[in-house]
Amino acid sequence: MDILEEEEGFGCDSRRVEAGRIMTQRLFEEVYNSIRRDLMRGKLKPGDKLPSERDLAEQLGVGRPVVREALRALENSGMLELRKGVSGGAFIRQGDGRAVSRTVNDLVFLGKLSLDQLTEARSYLLDQAVRLACARGTDADFAALDANVERMRVAIEAQAVEASISEIMDFYALLGTAAKNDVLTVIIGSLSEIIAQILLALRPEHLTDLVAMRREVLDKIRQRDADAASAAMAAHMAVLHAYVVQKSGNLHMLDLEPFDSHA
Repeated sequence: MDILEEEEGFGCDSRRVEAGRIMTQRLFEEVYNSIRRDLMRGKLKPGDKLPSERDLAEQLGVGRPVVREALRALENSGMLELRKGVSGGAFIRQGDGRAVSRTVNDLVFLGKLSLDQLTEARSYLLDQAVRLACARGTDADFAALDANVERMRVAIEAQAVEASISEIMDFYALLGTAAKNDVLTVIIGSLSEIIAQILLALRPEHLTDLVAMRREVLDKIRQRDADAASAAMAAHMAVLHAYVVQKSGNLHMLDLEPFDSHA
């Protein structure tokens, strides 16, 4: 074989390898979409266990590596939970806002969304949540919020920064529960995670003011005074967001770590 033939042969092999990669990618997408399709059509529900990796490969006519890649992608998207051990396997998750939070965070760090825009949208949504909580919240909801603020106070006084920030973030989830709107809960949570990351990196010493601010907001919600509760929340967010935006500067220089309020 001359040099030309060798080069042509090498080129053919390269094209075959590339074609194989494309085919594997397409198969992975097919498996991924097949499982999502079953969920959309009601064939799969939260808590359901998928067939084993081997059985899925046989059912779908693909190799186990393709199935494995698809399952990992579904896990990363928040749809699946992969458990190890004898009773392990791939299970459909109950669902939460983690995937949305990751997407929002990525868009901020990629420069698609600014921190100013994020905090502005967050303030608007929290205003709506407060107003709905005034109208729809129950005594049990308010008691849960009150307990959260007390746990936050204890954590702050103990200088337990991680626990303090976890309670700060949980407040928003409980507010969404009081508002009786799961969409608000998910979106506010997704916009709040990066705030938690920044607070963890900055480790602010003056979190005690947040306790008084939260109590004022909660008092107004309990009184079902929507305008007063809205004004109290706006003042609270103005202080918190101004601190975060002023101190964060270049986000890439803060050495941020992922924060998972669900952990």
